[in-house]
Amino acid sequence: MEALTKSSFTNILPELRALDANQRPLWGTMSPQHMVEHVVGSWRISNGRARVKVMLPAEEVDRRRVFLFSDKEYEKNIANPIFKDGTTPPLRKASLSDAIDQLEDEMLAFFDFHTENPGQIEVHPVFGPLDVDQWLLFQTKHMRHHLRQFGIELT
Repeated sequence: MEALTKSSFTNILPELRALDANQRPLWGTMSPQHMVEHVVGSWRISNGRARVKVMLPAEEVDRRRVFLFSDKEYEKNIANPIFKDGTTPPLRKASLSDAIDQLEDEMLAFFDFHTENPGQIEVHPVFGPLDVDQWLLFQTKHMRHHLRQFGIELT
């Protein structure tokens, strides 16, 4: 799988803004705002604004990295090991629009951060230490998966 570019990610924002806040996903339990706030979290980690520790044993991280670097897509209804009880967390923003504004900010911050800090490694809680190219691969897979929940294709 090839990682997408800055313009691929930012070009999806108008489609996100067109979502109805009450739209039901094609699968899963997240509302559009839950989904956007969820992906905001991974962008915050990847752009150095939030720091986390690896949450899994090393052998599990190694197994999951094989998936990350493969052409396989995330499966529908895959359980997120970070959501301990399987429920979605409370919403953090007042509206879907506010969440999308933050997503845009976090995505742009990612590209600025890694331009200003070449070679920077940031830790993903499931996939371990990732460089900019590995983060872009993760974001491509992750965003595609969650956007497809709402019928949006990231190309």
